[in-house]
Amino acid sequence: MSRRDGDGTLTLPMDGISVGVLLEVVADFDDLGGASLSLVAWELFVEEERVAAAWEQMLADGLLKAAGHDPAYDEQLFRLTAGGWAARWEHGERT
Repeated sequence: MSRRDGDGTLTLPMDGISVGVLLEVVADFDDLGGASLSLVAWELFVEEERVAAAWEQMLADGLLKAAGHDPAYDEQLFRLTAGGWAARWEHGERT
């Protein structure tokens, strides 16, 4: 599994859903307090399993940080870290 290829683009095989797309979705929910894994999957109209590996990799890479708790769904919410915002910007510059 590769997080970066030769040109510095974030990549992760996950059935066509890129880490960059996940970064965009999480960023969209920043003003609302963050997003959970299930909310991101719901926004992308896919099963959680399709985004779980990339989500875990983003956590491991320090691109996400805990931001609160959603009591309605009993889920941890996450926001982008400074590194996550930088990765989002980097990804956007390459597309």
